[in-house]
Amino acid sequence: MIERLAASGGECAMAFVQFTRADDSLVIVSTREIVTCEPVPKDAARLEQGTRITFRNGGQQDVKELVADVWRILNLSG
Repeated sequence: MIERLAASGGECAMAFVQFTRADDSLVIVSTREIVTCEPVPKDAARLEQGTRITFRNGGQQDVKELVADVWRILNLSG
């Protein structure tokens, strides 16, 4: 799922994308904050496969979607 929120006047649009956490809950992130996406490490506690998203603030989020799917969603978001 991709959503765009526009500032007043529509001058600045921000894209948000939705992914699935290991516990099947949804997480919505701003595409502007994503630095890298890579496969979850083999020692990831909660996921055997999926993607680790790293954010500008140094935080990370592991999601169930595979790397190719994450990149596809990000590319569609603009």
